[in-house]
Amino acid sequence: MRNRYELGATEDNFDDELSEDTRSRRNSIYSVPFYIGIGILIFLLLLYGSIFLIDNTLPTPLTVADEKIYPDAFIAERAIHDLQVLTNIGPRITGGYENEVLAVEFLKGEINVIIQQANHHQYIELDLQVVSGSYNLGLLLVNSYANVQNVVVKLHGKNNATNSILINSHFDSVPTSPGGSDDGINVVTMLEIFRKLSRSPERPTHNIIFLFNGAEETPLQAAHGFITKHKWAEECKVVVNLEACGAGGKIILFQSGPETPWIMKYYYKVPHPYGQAAGEELFQSGVIPSDTDFRIFRDFGGLVGVDMAFYKNGYRYHTKFDDFKNIPLGSYQHVGDNALSLVQNLANAPEVSDPVPTYGKIVYFDILGLFMVSYTTLVAAILNSITVIISLSVFFYSIMDFKLSLTKGTFKYLGITFASILGSWVIAGAAVLSIAYLLDLANSTMSWYANPWIVLGLYVVPAVGFSGCLLFLINHENLSLNIRTQIQAHMIRLIWTIILLIGTILNIRSVYALLIPVFFNSLGFIIIHGFRWQHTVRKWQLVYLISLIIPSISLMYQMLITFSLFIPLTGRIGPNKNPDAIIGVVTLFFTILIISPYVALITLLRNSKYFFAFLGIVFAVFLIIIFTPLGFPYRGGNNAPAPQRHWLVHTKRVFHNENGTVEKTDAGIFFLNLDRNSPTIIKNYVKDLKYARLLEENCKKYLLCGLPVSHSKMTQIVEHSTWIPANQPVIHEPVSFKLNSKEHINETIIRYNITTSGSDRLALYLVPKKHAKLVRMSLIDTIESSEYVYNNRQLYFILFTYGKDPADLSFTFDIMVPPNYNGSTMDIAVTATYVHENKFIKTPYYVNLLKEFPDWTDVTAWLGSYLSYVI
Repeated sequence: MRNRYELGATEDNFDDELSEDTRSRRNSIYSVPFYIGIGILIFLLLLYGSIFLIDNTLPTPLTVADEKIYPDAFIAERAIHDLQVLTNIGPRITGGYENEVLAVEFLKGEINVIIQQANHHQYIELDLQVVSGSYNLGLLLVNSYANVQNVVVKLHGKNNATNSILINSHFDSVPTSPGGSDDGINVVTMLEIFRKLSRSPERPTHNIIFLFNGAEETPLQAAHGFITKHKWAEECKVVVNLEACGAGGKIILFQSGPETPWIMKYYYKVPHPYGQAAGEELFQSGVIPSDTDFRIFRDFGGLVGVDMAFYKNGYRYHTKFDDFKNIPLGSYQHVGDNALSLVQNLANAPEVSDPVPTYGKIVYFDILGLFMVSYTTLVAAILNSITVIISLSVFFYSIMDFKLSLTKGTFKYLGITFASILGSWVIAGAAVLSIAYLLDLANSTMSWYANPWIVLGLYVVPAVGFSGCLLFLINHENLSLNIRTQIQAHMIRLIWTIILLIGTILNIRSVYALLIPVFFNSLGFIIIHGFRWQHTVRKWQLVYLISLIIPSISLMYQMLITFSLFIPLTGRIGPNKNPDAIIGVVTLFFTILIISPYVALITLLRNSKYFFAFLGIVFAVFLIIIFTPLGFPYRGGNNAPAPQRHWLVHTKRVFHNENGTVEKTDAGIFFLNLDRNSPTIIKNYVKDLKYARLLEENCKKYLLCGLPVSHSKMTQIVEHSTWIPANQPVIHEPVSFKLNSKEHINETIIRYNITTSGSDRLALYLVPKKHAKLVRMSLIDTIESSEYVYNNRQLYFILFTYGKDPADLSFTFDIMVPPNYNGSTMDIAVTATYVHENKFIKTPYYVNLLKEFPDWTDVTAWLGSYLSYVI
């Protein structure tokens, strides 16, 4: 009897002979106390904490004194000094004195000093570009600019080199922000890299061009001016773009290529590899409401390269908190070491002048910042396919090894197990979403925003509790608890194997996240069956748990990176999205990925009700926490801010009818609501919000709700904004709109020539009448269909910015109409925003209203104009 049992005997007549008591005692041998389950959860929590510490460990910043020991190394101390000087200028706004004069003079002064101290073997040129242009940025935005500036330095290569490496960052910042991380730290990093390379006695093989561009936040205009009009643009082949959507931390590689695998060969060599292809796919999907100059260099210049950015502590991004003092010193060394190494390697890469054939996109990811893994999508397809085959082979072999006959009953049990696992995940998802929507209904959303650890109790714990709940309801009287548990583990891996296969077929590079757990789980069972441990009491369990450690580390690492990005991001995704649902789903995804192999062991727990009671208590504690001050979403102060963002424009509006006469004039405060709690959570502070009007009627009647929208991305949430009637703002640079001419080119084409001026930030909304169609615009080469619709008509958005010197926006456009048509053809709105606080005056009412905002908010307060016409 003992031997038959240890072999996992499953014959019906044998198991039928076992009494219920004998079967219970047999199962109890394999089972474990409930506190083992709690212990595993605590172990996983500690493992996550260790990964958090590793991810936040930065290299030691080098000082000038260290240069004697490390003469070729990046010196963080000099970069730190340079950033302090740069941020002391204040916000560097395109079109403002601080950006166009002070920042440019700072850069020119530093560069000239570096040139004077350069090695005599080096040949260096400095150029100041002032450039104007326009281009189509996406299906909605025509981006026009005048007199924006670029400071450009060329470090010449050997033998009159004709190819160049471009390294880029921008020295402008958004209004109200000192721009410490975005993008000041990268500007001073480039200065120090230039300093180190200029002192070398050896020239690089290729030229290195340092582009300090002065209009990125406007958006992306100076980069376009350089790559389309600068004298050195055509020789640029590879770009290293340095950006930020956070403040401090490590700089991550999140875009590479396109389709240039050889670049990763040189990124391998950086001292602190840090990058994820999943971030690239996520960024390029449009989920993240940001863009970088990399897109401009790629799309308008045909360059390949890498895009790297700081992303940690996104609470400071584009706020007054992105200052000099709160950037960790190790961040300078991290970006400096990596960028210096990469630029040096690329500047001597033979592939720059002799491009190798491309082999599609690449998969890349780092392992805890220790080393980089990279391979082409072809190799990825092979690796994934091999892993799928191994996983399926292990599954079918285990079925045979357990001596399960391939009968209808066996397939039924396997099917029920498969369905129970998926059903448990669906229940877990329903629980998580229910929590998210109930909290939203209770006006308690984003409780984790300032304290992300709340996510663990609020969403991780329910996901863990429900992710295996249906497994307790299935049984097989002819299988021991031991075998049932292993089959459950195999079935969980089988599900992830199927998803890995589908992802591979769809060419989704991010499925490398599944490759690791599927492979190591399969490897664990190969060892278990190879040593015939599948029928032991504890050996197989121990091997199985060990096989989960590396996958858990890998997935937790990616989970940490994702949370570090997405949690601060929810503070600026608009009020029309439920952030708890977003974070809940992301949490559910990673929790099930990490915990599902462990859940397979859940039926081994004795007195499992205590395990679930523990989870219930933890969840209840966290549910209570979110209704305490710890659950308040926002936090002020400069040490660890997590502010609520507010964007206000005191706006003057004038509406003209078809006769050109003024139909209506009013004024008010335009609140662009940036997160789910806006403006509800500040109604007790800002008293005049009780007079706020709904914008629904305005949005039906006026272009873009009759509001001065300064960026095309705002069009996605403008309908959910707030309007408070107010007195007229004081505007010293009123907007002018002039129809210079209206000419019939032929019987169906009418050409308009218009000029508008008044502010360094103008936006025009053009909406052709239903019987008219926009067919040509002098600002761009081709007209594409707009993705924004107003009253079933396409809306075209034109953004105009000027930099160093004032300029007007003049252009022509052609409208196609029915033959011999002479009526109006288009609705036009011209808006201006006034962002330079030293150039405009806030009314006493506006000043008092702004004082009412609590210290846990970050307020951007501008003036604006909105003028509508029918032509």
